[in-house]
Amino acid sequence: MLSSSKPYMQASGQAYVSTVDTSIWRYKISEELGDGTCGSVFKAFNIETFEIVAVKKMKRKFYFWEECMNLREVKALRKLNHPNIVKLKEVVRESNELFFIFEYMEHNLYQIMRERQEPFSEWEIRSFMSQMLQGLAHMHRNGYFHRDLKPENLLVTKDVLKIADFGLAREVSSMPPYTEYVSTRWYRSPEVLLQSSSYTPAIDMWAVGAILAELFTSSPIFPGESEIDQLYKICCVLGAPDWTSFPEAKNISRLINISYSEILPTNLSDIIPNASPEAVDLIMQLCSWDPLRRPTADQALQHPFFNVDARIPHPRLHDPLELRLNNMESKPNLELNLWDFDTEPDDCFLGLTLAVKPSVPKLEIWLTRLHNAGYTVLS
Repeated sequence: MLSSSKPYMQASGQAYVSTVDTSIWRYKISEELGDGTCGSVFKAFNIETFEIVAVKKMKRKFYFWEECMNLREVKALRKLNHPNIVKLKEVVRESNELFFIFEYMEHNLYQIMRERQEPFSEWEIRSFMSQMLQGLAHMHRNGYFHRDLKPENLLVTKDVLKIADFGLAREVSSMPPYTEYVSTRWYRSPEVLLQSSSYTPAIDMWAVGAILAELFTSSPIFPGESEIDQLYKICCVLGAPDWTSFPEAKNISRLINISYSEILPTNLSDIIPNASPEAVDLIMQLCSWDPLRRPTADQALQHPFFNVDARIPHPRLHDPLELRLNNMESKPNLELNLWDFDTEPDDCFLGLTLAVKPSVPKLEIWLTRLHNAGYTVLS
């Protein structure tokens, strides 16, 4: 337990106390949650209120309050107050060490994906993506882009998602040149990989597309082992880029060195077979080579992916017909015919014909269930 007098600044929503006060250190550390380049994060609780919090201890020393308050993470979170952005509760400095006190979140999205035994449903994915895009839209509207979106930085408690870790956040209005290292490699946009002298919030939207694809597959869609390999992995999915999309790229030779002319774009539906056409279309828009062609967060929220009705998964045919009917006392003989009624895609559907002995019990129940599952049943 840490116990000594510590100066701090307290936040309530967007309003910060503008003066430095002295207060007893009110938090007891219970466990370490993670360790990063800039700081370590601990789970703790307030010994006065018993509220559970997350404490981020910065690794570098801070000798003046002004440099603490000028940190990008502090400046961004002081301005950003949204249900889908993690809340910074206090900033504490003692003996030139700096602590951020955040609301506590139980998991991050990476942990949830790795611990699940089955894929997310599209309804769950739609919920996570909607929340992330709402937080991101608020961030962009208020003049910031994140620059390090990845599943580890998306925190979740009881299906509520919040964007966290604003250490690389930057003002949209800031002048280039920007930092070359931005975001984890697998979620890094092509313009960053090619070291463009300037970039926009569109780099966040690329990361959103990569995360959306990963939610369906539980594995990264562009798992590059180096920056060159990262560009190669992107080419393998998207095909050759349009050179005019990167007029300010310093390292365009990286793409020239890749034999991209022999790499054709992959059908994304083959890579993500469990994704709906709407989801595939949104991923393709977000992961466009050209930053100008990627939708904004507000535009992405208007995509049909977020407007389709929740789908009822069609059962595999052998589930109701083989496994369950096999358990009946009287086993019918089944004749199963599938065919296309029309060659036009919009008019094409599957017809299902069942020829069954009329004495079979419970047949009507199974026909009703097949009908409710979306199959056309002809008798």
